Amino acid sequence: MASPPSPDVLPGIIPDAAQGLSAQIISLVGEIWNGPVREISLPGSEGRFGVLAGHTPLLALLREGMVSVFPLDAAPPLHVYVPGGHVEVQPGKVIVLADLALRSDDLDAARARAARDAAGSPLAIALTDPDNAKVHAELALLLRQQLRALPFR
Repeated sequence: MASPPSPDVLPGIIPDAAQGLSAQIISLVGEIWNGPVREISLPGSEGRFGVLAGHTPLLALLREGMVSVFPLDAAPPLHVYVPGGHVEVQPGKVIVLADLALRSDDLDAARARAARDAAGSPLAIALTDPDNAKVHAELALLLRQQLRALPFR
């Protein structure tokens, strides 16, 4: 039987898990996030997977979903939306490459802006106008009366 390898076989290659690993999320517009993490969870093309310090090196395709980053300093997790992309994993480093990447706080702000803009649009203003509501109610009443006047078959 072969004896297990000693911890000194690959000194400096496998990082200490307590030190975490370095993570970088990059999109076409630039770097979205960079820093030390204790864990990162990714939407792989074959299913979700997590990466900790000392992970086996790999290259993988990402599908649409959220990349969840758990910073080493116990800060709240960061969630980044990616429509797909690639990830390179090394024992002490993870690099996520995506055409587009939006941080969850940016995504929430974008949703709020879109909702505010939609509420102020000419169509929304016209549909919430009391005169418009009155016209629609009158049309509905006329349609109901016409339908009742039709012979029953």
